[in-house]
Amino acid sequence: MALFAVDKPLGRSSHDVVELARRRLSTRKVGHTGTLDPLATGVLILASEASTKLVPYLVGERKTYLAWVSFGATTETLDAEGPIVHRLEASFDQSALETALSGFLNVTEQVPPAYSAVKVGGVRAYRAARSGKVLQLEPRSVQYNKLELLSFGPSFRNAAIAAVSGEWTVVTRAGRRVNLPEPLDDFLTAVIRLEVGSGTYVRAFARDLANRLGTVGFISGLVRVQVGRVDLGSTVMPDTLDAEHALNEAEILGFPVLELSATEIRYVQQGVPLPVPAQGMVSLVDDRRRLVAVAEGDGFKLRIKRVLLPT
Repeated sequence: MALFAVDKPLGRSSHDVVELARRRLSTRKVGHTGTLDPLATGVLILASEASTKLVPYLVGERKTYLAWVSFGATTETLDAEGPIVHRLEASFDQSALETALSGFLNVTEQVPPAYSAVKVGGVRAYRAARSGKVLQLEPRSVQYNKLELLSFGPSFRNAAIAAVSGEWTVVTRAGRRVNLPEPLDDFLTAVIRLEVGSGTYVRAFARDLANRLGTVGFISGLVRVQVGRVDLGSTVMPDTLDAEHALNEAEILGFPVLELSATEIRYVQQGVPLPVPAQGMVSLVDDRRRLVAVAEGDGFKLRIKRVLLPT
């Protein structure tokens, strides 16, 4: 069992990466904790074998992105997959942009993009959109925790990023090369770092930001630089993935850790609650710091939620 962090390449779907991981890890039991669009790159957390039991605890993690938002045009998919379906002059300054960005900290709902995996009446929105049908998508709860404008001007195609003061940002010096989609055209573009809650569509954010500025827009580049406690510096490329790149599950979960004795491990593997007066989620590990199980405390005992280490 293991968790892995890969840097999803440009042009590949998350499913493509999962299939590659299955071949490289020699197991069919591989899943991920949050889809990235084909034209997005960055952190994709994979879970294999018993670690797939941890996916429910990881899908809700906060995510941080570097987003290239281009103004003055939009596409059906709201990203650079194209083609352009509408143009509208973008005539605003940086001050207006910063004001619009600050307003998103109070936004709590978002209408998903037409091309999304949201289901309406059992039908995926993107399937309906591809067949020319328009579904009525209801607003969904979202959370914008932090937004920062990194640059603003003509399209930034030759970009590099690096971790500066603990945060990934665009740099002018040598850094990690950013792979972006082929430009549809040259547009006024903002590079924005945003930290958002689970379920937030950055493509819809670009649409809504442009609307606040009296124009239209789309995502011309997107890098997910962090998911929970895993950032881009912890990733490997999918075609180099192997068991040696496994992450420590207890560290990734971030719950308080309790080391168990051999006797306690046997009880846990049988699903027996432990008389530990803990509150909330707890990671139970053995003396090698391997994750044995995830438990939840009610203040009196730990009830076992998921067992990972086999008997």
